[in-house]
Amino acid sequence: MKNISVIFLSLACISLLLMGKVSARTQQHEHQMKDFDVMHHEDMGFAGRENAVTQTSSDGLYKVSLFSNPVPIPLQKIHSWTLRIATADGKPAENLKIFVNGGMPMHRHGFPTKPKVSGHLGNGEYRVDGIKFNMVGHWEMRFNITEKNNAAGRGKEDRIIFKIHLK
Repeated sequence: MKNISVIFLSLACISLLLMGKVSARTQQHEHQMKDFDVMHHEDMGFAGRENAVTQTSSDGLYKVSLFSNPVPIPLQKIHSWTLRIATADGKPAENLKIFVNGGMPMHRHGFPTKPKVSGHLGNGEYRVDGIKFNMVGHWEMRFNITEKNNAAGRGKEDRIIFKIHLK
C-alpha cells in the first residue's frame, strides 16, 4: 500500500511539473506570437501597391520592399511576389544574386515549394516565383542578397527576413 501511495504521489508531482512547463511554453508561445506580429515598416512604398512591406536589411546595405502580386494573399495556390531592392541611399540595386528561403518557424518546417527569384524586372525589382502558403499562421520569407562578383572580387552580402501573419 505504501508503494502505491509513493507512486501516486510521484505521478502527481510529475503531472504538476509538466503542467508548469506546458504553461511556461504556452506563455513563451504567446510572447513569440506578439513579437511576430510586430513588423518594422518604412515609407518606401510603390504607387498602387498598398500591400507592400518595406524594411532595411540586417547590415543596412539595402532597403527592401516585398509585396504579393495577388491580393489577398492566397492559400494553397502557387503564386508570385515582387521584391524591390534599393541601396541605402535609395538607388535601385541591380546585378544581384538573391536566394529565397523561409517557412513556419513555430512549426519548424519550410515552404511546401521551393521559391526562387526567377527574373530581374529592372529598376531594382525582382520576381519571386513558387511561393505557396499551405496554412494560416506565422511565416517568414528570408532573402540572402549578394552583389554578383565583379573584377575587384566578391560583392557585398546582406540578408533580410520578412515576417508574415496569414489569417
